[in-house]
Amino acid sequence: MRKLNFLKGIVDFVWITMLITIPFLLFFIVMVLIDSEPFDVPIKVNGTILEVVDLKTKVLFGFLCISASLIIYGLFLFRKLLRLFQLKIIFDLEIVILMKRLGFVIILSALLGGIPNLILEIVKNNISLSIGLNPFVLLFSLGLFFLVLSEVFTIAKNIKEENDLTF
Repeated sequence: MRKLNFLKGIVDFVWITMLITIPFLLFFIVMVLIDSEPFDVPIKVNGTILEVVDLKTKVLFGFLCISASLIIYGLFLFRKLLRLFQLKIIFDLEIVILMKRLGFVIILSALLGGIPNLILEIVKNNISLSIGLNPFVLLFSLGLFFLVLSEVFTIAKNIKEENDLTF
């Protein structure tokens, strides 16, 4: 139980930190989408510097913002899931639904964050093949993990219900 409380504490700290910084990020995002050169600050997205902020890069930046918003929503769902675990609600339909929703949100975030980055690399003729883990693969795998875990919890919930009916 201490590990669960420790994890919940870390996730809550990240959540509170995000809530504090979100208004500033929203202001910066609006400035990027409205102005062509906001604050004369270079914008770096996933290691690629956006030198010219035109309609293409604004659309790609919008996709990345939606991806980040989905990650924030996924963190909210994860906090909710950990809270239910703390209350010792394990084999419940709400747990299964939260895990399935969390898996889909993470996969969608990976796709919305990875595809624009690929398009940006194609536009800049800077395509390279690197072997290893990147954020797209990690997020996609994490989303699939939560989907598989939701199926496992569904099976466990059904076995628990059958077991409760036998006694």
